[in-house]
Amino acid sequence: MSYAYEGLATVAVLALYQGLQPNELTTLELNIRLLNVGAGRFRLEFDRYLPGPKEANAIRVVLPGGLLLQGPIVEGSDEPAGGWLLIDVEQYELPLEPPAYLNGWTWG
Repeated sequence: MSYAYEGLATVAVLALYQGLQPNELTTLELNIRLLNVGAGRFRLEFDRYLPGPKEANAIRVVLPGGLLLQGPIVEGSDEPAGGWLLIDVEQYELPLEPPAYLNGWTWG
């Protein structure tokens, strides 16, 4: 499998909802792998638990050199030994309230 990027990055897990204060937890120097899986869609893989706010719905990844990828969480898994997130990197409207169901995705 050929990754678009492998190495350390700053990863912020975000809860962004229209009309509410943004909530964010940032992890510095997280070892990640990025895989381009389609137009504007990336798979972010990581080797340890990634902390985030309970109602997380977006991810921001800052790579060395300043490249920034940010987008809504489509689906994923976050376990103590690591996990993965599928994100759409695009402009998007913030939802008015937390969704009841995100394709099975919940932040634990």
